[in-house]
Parts: sequence; structure tokens; C-alpha cells
Amino acid sequence: MNDNPLASFPEAAGWSLWAGSLGKGLIIAAIAFFLVAVLGWIFQARHILLPRLARIGFTVGALSMVGAMGCLVSLFVTDQFQFEYIFQHSAPDTSLPYKVASVWTAQQGSFLLWAVTSSVFALLSLRKAGVYTRWMGVAYSFFLGTLASILAYETPFNLMKEVVVHGKVLHPPFGTGMPPLLQNYWVVIHPPTIFTGFGSLVVPFAFAFAAMMSRNVVDWIRLVRPWALTSLAILGLGVAMGGLWAYETQNWGGFWGWDPVENVSFVPWLFVATFIHGIIVQSTKGRWMKANLWLGALPFIFFTYGTFLTRSGLLDNVSVHSFASMNRSALIILECFLATVIVGYTAVYFRRGKQAAIEASPSSPEDEGIQREGLYRIGILMVSLLAVVIAIGMSWPWFSALLQGGEKSRVEEALYHQVVVWFFIPVMLFMAVTPFVSWRAMGVKEIDKRVRQVLYITIGLLGFAIMALANPKHGIHSVPGDTVDFLFGIKLPLFGWMSVLIFLCMFVAVANTWRAVEMFKRSKGSIGGFIAHVGLATLLGGLIISKGFEQKKDVTLPQGGSVQALGYTIAYKDLDSTKLYDRNNKVLFTVTTPDGDTFEARPALFYVHEGDEDKPTVWPHIERQWSHDMYLSVSPPEVNVWKDPIELKVGERKEIPAFDMVVTYLESTMEGEPGTPSAKFGAKLKFEWQGKEYFAHPTLQMGEGQLRPDFPDALPGTKVALLQKNPADKAATLQLFYSPPQFPITLFYKPMTCLVWFGTLILFLGGLISAWSRRLRKAAPEPAKVEEAEHATEIHAPVPVA
Repeated sequence: MNDNPLASFPEAAGWSLWAGSLGKGLIIAAIAFFLVAVLGWIFQARHILLPRLARIGFTVGALSMVGAMGCLVSLFVTDQFQFEYIFQHSAPDTSLPYKVASVWTAQQGSFLLWAVTSSVFALLSLRKAGVYTRWMGVAYSFFLGTLASILAYETPFNLMKEVVVHGKVLHPPFGTGMPPLLQNYWVVIHPPTIFTGFGSLVVPFAFAFAAMMSRNVVDWIRLVRPWALTSLAILGLGVAMGGLWAYETQNWGGFWGWDPVENVSFVPWLFVATFIHGIIVQSTKGRWMKANLWLGALPFIFFTYGTFLTRSGLLDNVSVHSFASMNRSALIILECFLATVIVGYTAVYFRRGKQAAIEASPSSPEDEGIQREGLYRIGILMVSLLAVVIAIGMSWPWFSALLQGGEKSRVEEALYHQVVVWFFIPVMLFMAVTPFVSWRAMGVKEIDKRVRQVLYITIGLLGFAIMALANPKHGIHSVPGDTVDFLFGIKLPLFGWMSVLIFLCMFVAVANTWRAVEMFKRSKGSIGGFIAHVGLATLLGGLIISKGFEQKKDVTLPQGGSVQALGYTIAYKDLDSTKLYDRNNKVLFTVTTPDGDTFEARPALFYVHEGDEDKPTVWPHIERQWSHDMYLSVSPPEVNVWKDPIELKVGERKEIPAFDMVVTYLESTMEGEPGTPSAKFGAKLKFEWQGKEYFAHPTLQMGEGQLRPDFPDALPGTKVALLQKNPADKAATLQLFYSPPQFPITLFYKPMTCLVWFGTLILFLGGLISAWSRRLRKAAPEPAKVEEAEHATEIHAPVPVA
């Protein structure tokens, strides 16, 4: 007789084992191919065929990473649960979009996704790299070879040890499944978008490295410009998507909480923005060659550092995001790569890049007075300092652990707001004024003449906005006398401070719209940067208004009762207590608005088994209107529990003095086959209370490897749960819950959140327009032309906007 519970599983399909071996083999092969590419390009002068061999090796290596991803997706889609990674993150009843999304919900899959997106950008950018091909290829191959080496240890293609029996691989019919909290449409679109942005960051880094190694620090700017603009657009969209996802699922009533993991993606985006503006200066004036060599590399370096922070466990317990700690060998590879990049890039800069930039820079001094280059310099400095400050904030858990003997702490949201404002105000002013400033020196009066009309329009629009915000029906329902905390314990009037911040956003939007209209006839491709600035101002305005004028009220609603908050009346409607472990379970409330209209709020409430306990999971209900969102967040119900469980054998009758009640165990029930997900164990009960009889049938059903109880009514105001059953004598252990559950509810009034969505769309479209207008139409110059290019003092380009 075979006592192995896995013996009944069918044998795994041969093709699936072949696909798993192929995926693992492709990753190992990629390491070898990238090594061939590195050596071929480094030593290309020794044989005429080496450059061709290097390119072939790199192409095959990059395609191997894509092929490995294809293998993993096919295994997920076809439910091959004999693989450990698939068993842990998918299930048979998972819908197809979520099965595909399960690929990148954990560490191994996300690293593979990063490798694939980086490979695609590398293949595309090398097509027209010209003289920079050699050293860009070395940088790409070193990086992708590192990712492949990490994936050799953090492989998603390992079989579960338990399913290998007597040389055969068995196929389990079930898996653990994607965590319910991730089963949201954003998991399908956000990670691929933001990892596409992450993959794009290697392009400016590789170009900057190649520019230094080839000593041509001039021509790379034209070639890297469309890639940097694409990176800015896609990464910015991904960051915004993350905020929108958090708003809809995190139950905290906001888009952005300055979480350390959020900042890991935001800091590189800020540095990409500074690089774009550095490109504009070098393209127009031939300056900033030394600065751009760093600005092109910093986004990639900071993201690699952020990856180390998130994957090393240093941010555990201080972030709402959860990442498994890396395999020790894989982590060492990542640490060595990060150290090599920082030290190696710095050495190359001081050895070759700095001198090449000095030799290629124009000898003419910068014009005296106010001109665009000077304003760009100040703006880039401010944004770079902001990025550094935020990077320190996201690293604080690590620093605090070193300073406090291992105890981690994070920078609170309020402190970020107090610090960021010092950068926000000047940066927004520069974004509004700089488009009207010429590259030649200008006087204050001339600038004033250009900006005055825009300023007047902004002030007028601000007046209309204030009147609209004060509209009693659709405006901002602020509380008179509200203040906001500022630095040094200063309190500012909320409405006055908000008016200043809104004015700055409107000033940027109006100014850049004005310039976009002016430039449309002269250079349609140049308006993308202005559109992106309008989108950013709109997005920031939405964040400021929705957070600054937010109203929040905490209330407790008893089951079957009603309560008032912020002018809304919330009445309990229904909760299916038999589906508390179903991720689609909702608590239903009837909400009456201040205008007398009604709607049904359906926040999610369900439980997930983690370790030895059941943890509640909640999603908010968001009722959207053009002027505001009504955001209803519900917490798990609070109930009183009879402290002593009741143990009964079949047929036993027992008195419960505390309830003045008698309970009888009438019959034991069972449905389905024991050990299968459909198995359900129950106990039919009779309750005698106040001269009446009540019947209940609590059950235990298998789910996620655990038996889950339901909570049927036992008698009025009391529910019963079957905690366990003895397989031998069918004895039941019961738990009584009495008094109506109390639902803690937080109601948020979030004005003008529509601006966040609208601004995100405008920002992304503006970035795409800019990238398309600067797309490459020819490759870099051949080596023979490099010497001439190195001595150029100024490169003339179309209107210099991002």
C-alpha cells in the first residue's frame, strides 16, 4: 500500500519539463553569450571577425532572456504546478490575465521581466549606435550578464522536491495562488509598464559610458535624446500608475505616501528629468558635457541601488510593499555589480570622460545676465538636490538600523511634505518663467514684458478657481480656520497656503500652454515638452487639492444600524458571512448624499490565511464624481466572542448558562472527498432559547491548505463557528459570537481627484510627442568623423524643448 499522499497525482507532461529545462538552460546560455559579447567587443582590434561575433553573441543572449520569459509564461498559463514558483503564485481557478500577471508578482519573475525589457531596449538602441556600439555593447552585456547570473540562482524554473517521486515528476492539480490583495487589474498593467521604464534606464547609462570610452562626448547627446524622453514618459506613467493602484486598494485614502519602495522608482525619474534638460543645453549651446556624463548615468545607478535596498530585506517592516529576501549568492552578485558600476564609472569619468569633455567644450564664456542656460542650471540643481534628499529618505531604514542597533525606522510623510516644499516652489516658478527666457542674456524688464500677460491670466483664473472652490454645492467643503503645519512649528492658514500652491500649478500650466500655442506653427514637434509640463502641473494640482482639502471622519457602524459622517448617511445593508474567505466578498452599505441621492457602497472584506492566523483584507469603495471622490474605507468588524469554546459529541445536549441556552449536536455531515479542495465537514445543531428552537449548520471547508469556518446564525444576535472536528468520533468544537458586529468606517472627501488622472494622461502624451519628434533618422558618425565632432563648439538643433 502506498501511503504517499502525492501518489494519486498524475505524471507531469513531458513538454512542461522540457520547457522548464529550456528556460533554465536559456538563462545559463545567456551568461555565456553575454561573456562572449563582452570579450569580443573589448578585444575587437585583434581580429576582424570579433565585432561581428560580439554582436551575434549579444543578440542571441538578449533573445535567450526573451525566450526564457516565453517558457515561464507558457508554464503559468497551462498550470504547471510542479514548478515551485508557479505553485506558490498561481492556481487553477485564476483567470488568464492574472495567470500571466502572476509571472511578475514575485522576485524571480520581476528580475526576469527587468532583464527582458532591458534586452529589448538594448537591441533597439544598438541598431543606430554607430561609433558607440562597441562600448555600449560592453555595458549592456555586463549588465544583462549580471541579471542572468542572478536568475541562475533566483530561477523560477525549479521543480518542487516533493513532486519528484522515484524518478518521476508528478503534477499537483492545485497551487497556492496569487495573493488576493494583488488580484486587481492594476497588477496586469502597472508592473510591465514600470519595468519597461526601468529597462529603459540602461540606455542613457550605456551611452554615457560609451561616450567616455570612445572620447566622443558630443554626438551621443543627439542619439540618446529620444531614448531619454521615452524613458521619462514610460517611467513617469509607471510611477503614476503605482499611485493610482495604491489609491484604489491600499485603503489609506491617498495616492502617494512617500513609501521607500515608491521612492525607489521616483528618484530615477527625477534624475531622468534633469538629464533631459541637460541634453537641451548641450544640444543648443554645446555646454554641460561633464554634467551630462553623470546625469545620464545617475538614473540607472540609483535604480540599481534601490533594487539592492528592496531585495536585500533592508526595507522589511517599514514598507507597505513586500519583497522576499534574495538568495544569498544572488544578493552578493547584485552587491558586486552595484559596487563595480559606482567605482568603475567614477574611475572612467576621471580617467577619460572629464578630459574629453573639457577638450570638446566651447572656449567662449557664458553670457552675462539672465538667460535660459542659467535658469536651467538652477532648476537642474534644485531637482537633483530634491532627488538626493528623497534618496536619503528612502535609505533611512538602513541608516537607522546601523545607528540604532538594528531597529529600523522610516521618514514620515509629514516631514517629506515640509522638506519638499522648499524645492517645489522655486522649481515650479522656473518651469513657468524659463520658456519665455531666451538663450541670450535678457534684462528683467524684457522678461517681465513676456511673462506679465501670463501672470495676469493666471491670477484671473485663480480667482475663478477660488470662487468655484467656494461653491456650496460642487466646491471644496473646507472647515473655516483650518491651518497647515509648516517648519519650525509655524501654522499657516490652510486656504491661503493652498491658494499659493494652486497658483504655482496654474502658472506652470498657463505659461506652457501659451508657449505651446506660440510654437505650434513654427515647430510642431517642439510642443511635446510644453504639453508634458502642463500635464505635470495638472497632476500636481490634483494631488495638492485632493490632499490639502481632504476631509476625513472615523465612525463606527453597528450591523443593521446607520450613522452620519461629513453630511452623508451610511446604513448597513448586508454581508455574506459564508464567503469571508472569498476575495470577491463585499460589505454592502446604502449611502445617502447631502443632496438626498443614494448609492450602494461595496467595499471588499475578506480573510487570507498567513502562517498560523487569518488576516483581514479590505479594499475601499470609491464613488467618483467630477468634483470629488467619496472614499469609504471599512475595517474588519469588531465582535464579542464567548471565551470558552463548546465541545460536543454527536447526539450530546449541553446547557450554556451564560446564554441561558441549550445546544444539541444533531448530526455530523461531510461533503466531497477528504483531502481535496471540495471537502466540507459540518455539524447540524439545534439551539433552544427563550422557548424557541433554532437550527444551524456550521461547516469547515478546505481552502489554501487550511480548513475555513463559516459563520451562520445560531439565534438572534449570535453566530456560531465550527472550529474543528475529531476524525475519529466526529466530536465538534464550537465558538459562539454574540452582539451585532461593529464596523469601523473611515469616510474621506477627496476633491478634484479627476485632475490626477487627467494630468497623468497629458504628461504621458507630452513625453511621447517629444520622443517621437526627436526620433533618430540616421546613425552616429563613423569613426573617421569622430575627431572632427570632438572639436565642435556648438550644435544647433530645433527649438530647445524637451
